[in-house]
Formats: sequence, C-alpha cells, structure tokens
Amino acid sequence: MKMVFSLALALGMAGLAPAASLVAVDAYAGSNNNGSSNGDVIGLLRSFDIDLVSISNTGNNVTVIVHMNYGANGGDTGLGPITIGSFPSVNPGDVLLTNGANRWAIPLVSHNNTTTGGGGMTAANLYSVSSFLTASTVLGNPSGGTYRPTENVWGNSTGATVRSSGASRNVTLFAAPYEIEVAINFTLLTDIANAANTTAFLNALSDSNSVLHFASATCGNDVVNGSPTADETTPEPASLALMGAGLVGLGFWGRKRLA
Repeated sequence: MKMVFSLALALGMAGLAPAASLVAVDAYAGSNNNGSSNGDVIGLLRSFDIDLVSISNTGNNVTVIVHMNYGANGGDTGLGPITIGSFPSVNPGDVLLTNGANRWAIPLVSHNNTTTGGGGMTAANLYSVSSFLTASTVLGNPSGGTYRPTENVWGNSTGATVRSSGASRNVTLFAAPYEIEVAINFTLLTDIANAANTTAFLNALSDSNSVLHFASATCGNDVVNGSPTADETTPEPASLALMGAGLVGLGFWGRKRLA
C-alpha cells in the first residue's frame, strides 16, 4: 500500500505545471503608420512595427501571441516574403527564447537556415536549438539596404530538435488596416526523451533570467525583448484532481496502518 500511495502522490505532483507568462512589449508608440523609423523601426511602421509578443502555458499546452504589422502594405495574413527594391526578400522572424544555456525557437514560417517555405524547421512548432542566426547570415550578408545585420532573427535549423506536437498557426487582422495577430498553439512533448527539456522550457517561462526576443522580419526591422511578467503557481483543475487522489491514498493507507 505504501508503494501504491507513493505512486499516486508522484502522479499527482507530476501533473503540476505552473502557469506562467512571458511578455515583450514594444516601448515605441508610433502614431504615423506611413512614417519612417524615428529611431525604432527600419522602414515603414505599417510594414514592420511590433506591438507585443507573449508566451503562456496552461499545463503543457502553450500559446504564443504576436501582434505586429507585416507586409509591403501591412496586414499580410499569409506572412509572405517581402521584396523591396534590390534588397533580398525578407520573411517573418522566429519567436526566440533564451534561458541560461537553453535556447528555443518558434518559427512563424517554415524555413531552413537561409530559405523560407520548407526543410529544417516547420512553422508553429517549438524547437530546441544550438544557436540563433543573425540577419546577416540569413540574408547572405547583402551590401545594400538598411538593416540590423547582427540582430538574431531565426533559430539555427542545423541540429534543431522539435519539442512539440499538435502545432497550429492562425493569422488574422487584429487592428485594421495594418496590424495582424499570429496565434500559435502547441503541446509540449513529455516522453522520456523530452521530459528534461519540457521542464526546462516551463521553468524558463517564470525565470527572471529568461529573455524573449522577436524580430518582425529577417532584416531586423523592428525588435522586442522581454522577461517574465508573472509566476502564477496555481495548479490546473486536472492537476488538483490528481493530487487529491494522492492525498486520498495517503489517508486510506494511514487508516489501514492504525487498524
């Protein structure tokens, strides 16, 4: 009975995945969507301005929200490549998360290290990566144009490991005519091979040393960084039920011993 109780309690505690939230908000409040950078956005605000990026979890289910302007004329819900003059085509950046030696990337579009659309990393999934790629690397170090060459924009697809399942991406107009909302949902893999990384990712969402980073496009037109804003250690209902089962097991085992 003691072994049964221990297992029940262990199962109850294993179900506890504290809810947490990481939010990065752009400090620049631009009012002229047809204007230039004003020291923040390279290019038109209607094309590249970021409002906010957030990562939150409910148990092992994770939601990523991005509010930004995107597209040559803004409001591109297809997240297609943008070509401006002779400068190389640019694509949306990945949502990047760093915590100590751990690095994760959540692509808005599928890509390998230099090409969008396929190979390497699939849109809306979570990947653990060895490093991040700069705008200069992704764009092939172009000589013309104005961009942030050293800005991290994509996860390195070489050796990247997927850490999610059931990934989905939905892009809608959020605030017409320019701003879009990119909503990504996935479930963390919790099998033995991924358990340690899943724990590390969930811990990162409430660790003040974590950094959430996002560039609106692969030339680093606009960037935001953020750290955890909340550590809501409230168990989910299913977790409470599991823990309750463990406590019932404790009471039952104790009464059996007294008998």
